[in-house]
Amino acid sequence: MEFRIATAQDTPHVENLWAYCFEPKEDPFFQYYFTNCYEPENTMVGLEQDQLLSTVHLRQYNLNVRGAVLPTSYMVGVATHPAARRGGVGGALLTAALEELRKRGQAMTILMPSKAAFYQQYGWELYAHQWVNTMSLEDLRPMTDKTLSFGLLNSVDQWTLLDPVYKTYTARLSGYAERGEKEWKRLLGSFFAEGVNVAVVRNDDHVIEGYAVYRLGQPEIPVTELVYTTRRAQRALLNYFYNHRSQGTSIRWNEGLHDTYYRFYPDGRTGHATMPYMMSRIVDVKAAFEAIPVNPEALMMPITMTFAVKDGLCSWNEGRYEVQYGGALTPSVKKISDTFDGEADITVEVGALSQLLMGTLTARDLVFEGKLSVSEEWLDYFDILYPEQKTYINEWW
Repeated sequence: MEFRIATAQDTPHVENLWAYCFEPKEDPFFQYYFTNCYEPENTMVGLEQDQLLSTVHLRQYNLNVRGAVLPTSYMVGVATHPAARRGGVGGALLTAALEELRKRGQAMTILMPSKAAFYQQYGWELYAHQWVNTMSLEDLRPMTDKTLSFGLLNSVDQWTLLDPVYKTYTARLSGYAERGEKEWKRLLGSFFAEGVNVAVVRNDDHVIEGYAVYRLGQPEIPVTELVYTTRRAQRALLNYFYNHRSQGTSIRWNEGLHDTYYRFYPDGRTGHATMPYMMSRIVDVKAAFEAIPVNPEALMMPITMTFAVKDGLCSWNEGRYEVQYGGALTPSVKKISDTFDGEADITVEVGALSQLLMGTLTARDLVFEGKLSVSEEWLDYFDILYPEQKTYINEWW
């Protein structure tokens, strides 16, 4: 199968495959996406005998990782026609996409898995989970706050009302997508095209403290984004949904795994679960090391360590690296071998390395999981160098 970046002439075939595997063409999201957001230049296609049989859309984002902003491709719409499945096409498609991203100088890539196991075999690992809370609207009552007023947005130009809330919410997190005017307008445009609502809560000074993205029409009200700057704002949003008892019977809302309000729920025995949300993968090991800063408190005299990285999919990543820490927030990296021959201070799988750099897990966590090997004398140092972070992202496409 031949893999290449799509051209404008491929668009009808890309649309047909999307409609076959995901939403039909008459679906509002399909129409919005292919009218306003589809980019052939950021789509990898696979062809066999001039038939387009597989695609992956490389949505362009800026990802904030430990305070550094990384241009990143979010892989969505990974699709292979059933006629071409079970022949290794999926792995070949992902490899071709990774090769393209390496040429573009990108260090990391992300995707939302339908089944994590499929991508884990190719070096992706989960870096962000979310809470998913399900509760009857009646049961929200003791969790509400009545001190804030409500409002609804109806224009993409109102993105400036949400942006400060999002920035405050994500300020101390890692792995989230930076949102500017372009990203906000694209997001709000898709909401309004699909009939999705955006509610805000504001204080007496008319400052917005929180917002929620939700849909009506079914007994259960799904809330796909709940963002707030204060606990009372979160409670005020729950009060807003409590007032929807004539529009539904229950609510299901997603929020960051870092939120701790569940510890104060009146009854948290049911309806409180985690959802595997986003996976990450290193495109280029050297670029990833050099793009992501370490903990400033760990900087000292220069120290050079040898990493042995295992990557069964991307041959350019596998091998040994000299990584020098000290003197700067990001290390300097030199690949010294394409094999494991010779000694290494640390041996790590490429997927586990992405979790370490993202901040999902510490080196000690990964040793426990059998994903990383390092001598005990270096373990404490690495836990200081790359401390655990609160990871979060909420981009659905």
